[in-house]
Order: sequence, then structure tokens, then C-alpha cells
Amino acid sequence: MQHELIDVVFRSQKRRDLLLLLGEEPRTMEEIKTLLDVSPTAILPQIKRLTDSDLVIQKNGSYELTDMGDQVFKRVKSLVNVLILLERDNYWIEHDLSGIPPYLLNKIGDLKDCKLVEPDPSQIFEPSTELLEFFSSSRYLMVFSSFYRPEFLPLYTRLARLESNVTLIFTESVLEKIMQNYEKKIRKFTTLQNTELFVCNDGVKLAELMVSDRGMMVSLFDSNGRFYYDYMSCSEPEAINWAKELFEFYKSTAWQIESEQYIDNFMCTAESETFLESMLLSLH
Repeated sequence: MQHELIDVVFRSQKRRDLLLLLGEEPRTMEEIKTLLDVSPTAILPQIKRLTDSDLVIQKNGSYELTDMGDQVFKRVKSLVNVLILLERDNYWIEHDLSGIPPYLLNKIGDLKDCKLVEPDPSQIFEPSTELLEFFSSSRYLMVFSSFYRPEFLPLYTRLARLESNVTLIFTESVLEKIMQNYEKKIRKFTTLQNTELFVCNDGVKLAELMVSDRGMMVSLFDSNGRFYYDYMSCSEPEAINWAKELFEFYKSTAWQIESEQYIDNFMCTAESETFLESMLLSLH
């Protein structure tokens, strides 16, 4: 029986398309014909096969999934989304996914509509005007970064002053460098009511993540741990929700810089560690 169901679902493109269509909502025969662009003679045998397998039922003039059919639909949809994701671009194959927790890897098909953005090699070290413009009108913004990106600091402050909720997570080394060069800006940022600043340990296997109501971008290291400033971007709700979950995962592992006293403590710790490192080096 198990192998028969596998054949029912995967041996026919028409049956698979029909299953995915009915997973959205019940459909009449006219809707099925129109949306799948098929004739009754072509689709009726496929409906019968799904009905005989207890995956589809006819009710009140429409076809809909049974409870078992709904469970099959959810798993088939997830698999199809992953296949679409992998077929569109090699980015996910060529980059390190170890920074993504398993429960989100299981839903990585939610990113199937993402598009690869590759910077012009001549502008690779210049501010990303595309990202700055894209997120400039966000009602909320969540940022994780393990790279030093000072060009984004004015965006964070401006959005916060416009009463957008802004939450930042930096690795220790990134925050230390920002504090060395833009200490006043960060201190001011933390005093705004609608802002949050977090710091996490170095060594995170995620390069960058930005999420807002407008869309998301995620940038990964390649399989050799290198970073090329390319990223995947999407504005679809599924991708935004996936990215928000990834951000919340990293937020749960970070600690919050809640006041200027926390900043002072962080700076003292960073300076003492730098001093210790220089002492150790001088001994060699």
C-alpha cells in the first residue's frame, strides 16, 4: 500500500499538481480545468486515482483533500519547494548551511522565491545602496551581522527616530569595532525607546541577516568559510517569516546591551581581552 501511494503521488505530474491545487482549498471541476489548463478527459482519471487512494473526496460539488490527503499534501509541498529552491540556484548547495538550525532547514523550501543578488566586483567594498534603499521605509527591522558594516548605522538610527522598531545583533568582534569608531552613535541608539541591541559570541556560521516588513536578505559563508558579499533576497511572506524565526533563534543565544552601563562593561571586557592578547603575543 505504501508503494502504491508513492506511485499515486509521484508517478504523475498531473496528480501531483492536482494534489497541490486542492491543498490550497476545495475546487470545482471548472476551477480545476481552468487553473491546471487541462481537459476533463485528461484530469478525471487522475481524480479517480486520488479518490480511490482516499486522498481526495467529492463533496457539495467540489473536490477536496481528505485528512490523510492533507497530510500528504503538506509533505509533498515541502519537498517540491525544496526541489524548486535547489533547481533555481546553486547558492544553497555551494554555501555553508550549518548556521541554520535543523528545524529551519526542514522548512528551507519557504525560501524558494529568493533571488540571488551579486554585487558588482568594482563596488564590492562600497555601501550597498540597494539594501539601504530597500529597507529605508521599514516599519520594523531586525539585523544580525558578523561583518563590520558601518554604512548601515545611519539607517538603523534614522528608522528608530521614525519610530520603527529596530533590533540589532552583532558578534563581539563586530560590536567592539563599531564601539571603537562610532561609540557615540551606539550609545545614542541604545537610549531610544524602540531599539534593542544584542551581542553574541564570535564564530557564528551566518554572515548576515536582515528582516523587515518589506522583505528579507540572508548571506551565508561558502563551503570554505569565505564571504563574497552576495546574498539571497525575497519579499514573500513565507520567506519573511522564515527569516524572522532564524533571527529569533540567534536572539535567544545572545545577551542584551540594555544600558550605557552594559556598554561600559562590554568595553572594559573588550579592552582587557585586547590587553591580555597583546601581553601574550609579547611573550612569544
